[in-house]
Amino acid sequence: MISEEGVYPRLEFGTAPPDRPYVYINMVATIDGKTVSGGRDEPVQDLGSELDHATMRQIERTADAVLIGAGSLRATRGIHYPKGLKRIVASASGDVPTDRRFFTDEPENAFIATTKGTKVPGGIKVIECGTDRIEWRLLLSVLRGDHGVQKLLLEGGSEINASLLHEDLVDELFLTVAPKVKLGRDVPTYAGGKPLPRDKMLQFRLVSCAQFGDEVFVRYRRDR
Repeated sequence: MISEEGVYPRLEFGTAPPDRPYVYINMVATIDGKTVSGGRDEPVQDLGSELDHATMRQIERTADAVLIGAGSLRATRGIHYPKGLKRIVASASGDVPTDRRFFTDEPENAFIATTKGTKVPGGIKVIECGTDRIEWRLLLSVLRGDHGVQKLLLEGGSEINASLLHEDLVDELFLTVAPKVKLGRDVPTYAGGKPLPRDKMLQFRLVSCAQFGDEVFVRYRRDR
């Protein structure tokens, strides 16, 4: 039976490593792997169904914090999160729209992860994690050690997903396969970035796979 709050009746996760949170990604993609329905900077709420949206909220409620890229924040004007959830946007330049609900709903729980010395609008909380680029391992260490984050949800976009995957910092992957085809050589996918060599490809284990209507919800775990 489908929960009114999403497709997962009970979500349990592994134990967080001592030096970083347990990290999981949740995304919706077309059959051909695209994660946008329009252009890069356009909203994607029409990509998944209402059940997919409910499942997204269900997964968000399991996390202590959510991390997104600046592009995702700019593209999703009405983006908001459950009460009490810490939210971090990563931007090396610090150039993000601070008038969005991401910041205004709970200013005490909103952060910009950026490089040392980057100027950000006054009153916005900053996590410095690198000099000329964001150092992801350092960011995760700070979130765990200074902010008590044990479970971190990553919600894209494609490049930030790839950055953490490239450093093998992701423990689980959630994916909703939407029954649509987008096409496009340069259209964002679940993860972009620099390709891994064949002998360095990351292996994940299927945890669950469920079909509801024409959508498929899959969950993978990285065994360590």
